[in-house]
Parts: sequence; C-alpha cells; structure tokens
Amino acid sequence: MNVTKSPQPSTADAGGGRVLGECPPGWTPERATLDSRIAEMRAHLARMRPASDAEALRTLRAAFPDASLATRVAAMSARG
Repeated sequence: MNVTKSPQPSTADAGGGRVLGECPPGWTPERATLDSRIAEMRAHLARMRPASDAEALRTLRAAFPDASLATRVAAMSARG
C-alpha cells in the first residue's frame, strides 16, 4: 500500500517567504538604532527651539558630536 501525503508547508512558505525571526524588509538593528538616535535629536531640537537651520545644526553638533551631518540633517527634516 502506497500512501501519499500532501506536502507540508515549510517555515518559509508559511511566513510568506520569510523565516521565523527574520526582520521585515529594510529593517536592520543598525537602522533601528539610527531611527532611535534621530528621534533623540528631534526631541533635543524641540526643547532647544533653534531660530535657524544653522543654529539647529550647531546645537545638534554640540549635543551629538559623533553623529554624521546626514543624520543631523535627517533630524532637522521633521522640524516645523
């Protein structure tokens, strides 16, 4: 007697091609850290209330000296 079983979906098939524990597309631990850092910078700008972009950059540079210019500009982009 030959019994044929239907194939069981693999973990990757069940999760839409992703493996359990895999991060969403585009997400990495480094990205999460960067997003958190930018949120800290935005909060700092909200507290300091700089009058100009130049003053905002100086403020961020003083408070976050190891942050790149691109990161400081990203933090400023939500200012309004």
